[in-house]
Amino acid sequence: MTTLRSGRVLKGATVTALAVFVCHVILSTGFAAARAEQQAAAGSGGDSWAGTGTWLITFVLGTALVMPLMLWTGMRILREKGCRLLVIGGGVAWFFGAGHGVDGIDSVQGGLLPVPLLVGVVALGTLLSAPTSPTPRTDPTREPPPGTTV
Repeated sequence: MTTLRSGRVLKGATVTALAVFVCHVILSTGFAAARAEQQAAAGSGGDSWAGTGTWLITFVLGTALVMPLMLWTGMRILREKGCRLLVIGGGVAWFFGAGHGVDGIDSVQGGLLPVPLLVGVVALGTLLSAPTSPTPRTDPTREPPPGTTV
């Protein structure tokens, strides 16, 4: 079901904010686990590569996989179709933005990505969720196809 433009934009903002929150929690939690593995290995004189697997899985999940999946799923749960621009654009923006700011959470316990980055990704997702052209359900001037009754 396609809704009015303002309703769709509000849904896009909500879904994008929730997806940013979940991806940020994945990154923070995963990097904290990787740091704990590194510290435990360093304390026992173990492997210098400890925590690398956890770090890599966290980075891939938190930047590349979860964001587009959450954007698409959230919009589908809210009964919006045609959100490819939001899914692709939001996923790419999050990948590059979070990838650029990953040092803020990777090296510091309880670190955060820069707030302007988080707000920017939500704002971009809000803009990308707006429909680009009226669909048959939202265009009141559209004539019904010949041979159909309204």
